[in-house]
Amino acid sequence: MSTWQVALVREQGVTFGVVSVRDSVIDSPSQRDDLIRWWTMKLGCPAVLIGAQRHRTYGRQDIVRFLRNVHPSQLPWRKMNVA
Repeated sequence: MSTWQVALVREQGVTFGVVSVRDSVIDSPSQRDDLIRWWTMKLGCPAVLIGAQRHRTYGRQDIVRFLRNVHPSQLPWRKMNVA
């Protein structure tokens, strides 16, 4: 089982998930795309990734643009255990 840091956000009528990942995942097209698909299915809403250290984001462009104006500490983070 692995533990992930995930924030579920509802903004302007759109619910989406933000998943914290190692920064190297953002640089790996296959890893990041697989994770986006998996988390979108798991959460039942669009998901974007954010690098744990450098806070670079990847995912749907409208959500990424929104997150540029939000400090990661402002997101409602919670731990999710995934088998």
